[in-house]
Amino acid sequence: MAKVVLVGYGQMLYSLIEGIEASKKHEILGVFRCDKLNHHGLALFIKDLFNPSQDYTIIKSKKLYDIKARSVNDDDFISEIDKLNPDLIIVGSWAEKFGKRILDKVPVVNFHPALLPKNRGANPYFWSIFLNQKVSGLTIHYMNEYFDRGDIIAQEAITIDEIETGKSLKDKTTQLAKVLVGEFLELFDKKQIQPIKQDERFASYEPQLSEENVIINLNQTKQEVSRHLRALYPWAAPYVKVGARYIEIKSYELIDIVDNELKNYDLIENTKKYFILKGSDFLIKIFK
Repeated sequence: MAKVVLVGYGQMLYSLIEGIEASKKHEILGVFRCDKLNHHGLALFIKDLFNPSQDYTIIKSKKLYDIKARSVNDDDFISEIDKLNPDLIIVGSWAEKFGKRILDKVPVVNFHPALLPKNRGANPYFWSIFLNQKVSGLTIHYMNEYFDRGDIIAQEAITIDEIETGKSLKDKTTQLAKVLVGEFLELFDKKQIQPIKQDERFASYEPQLSEENVIINLNQTKQEVSRHLRALYPWAAPYVKVGARYIEIKSYELIDIVDNELKNYDLIENTKKYFILKGSDFLIKIFK
């Protein structure tokens, strides 16, 4: 029976907790949550008391040990790992690199929401849709001193649908993690893991979303704009720049057109409920 420490936040963390608990064969010794990176001391105490995160709420509702540290690389975390003595650490969404002190002490395994070595880095849910990839997936891999470069333990592909959004792709991926974590731990217990090195010829790295990534370009095709809008949901609000103004797109409809005499970004109609702008081969109705 594997004894596990979990490090992570959000939906991937919850899926890993549920998957491990559903297996009924493995033990979660403790959870290190992202709140500890952003809030310390009295500020964290007040937040947990009056405005608890969903991470904290789930950890407490399941009576899991809330690991006390500020970083996966500080002395407190090292001490917690020494005290808990896990067989491995499983990571489900995290922004820190793990230092050698941890990596040399206990195996650290990451559940990355893409098919490595493709789509390393932040928010593969957005980038795989935005870049018009047809397949995404989940990679279970050992962590090393570099982001998303450790040896691969297992992978499973997910088809990206024509109407896929960032949210729907995340739902599929985290549901897959819930299923695969138990299977992985079974192999870990039986010492049947045979990791393979990543092939750097196929590696790609995508950054965090920037201000540039949320601006919708109406000079692109309807298909490209639709993909951009779907990829952004629910990570960031999209905007369109009209003259000197940036207008938030809260709700929209894309409409095919055949009349190309109008100029892109021309205002076609403006009512109390919506306005319509001209795109390259479409109109976009933006609801107010």
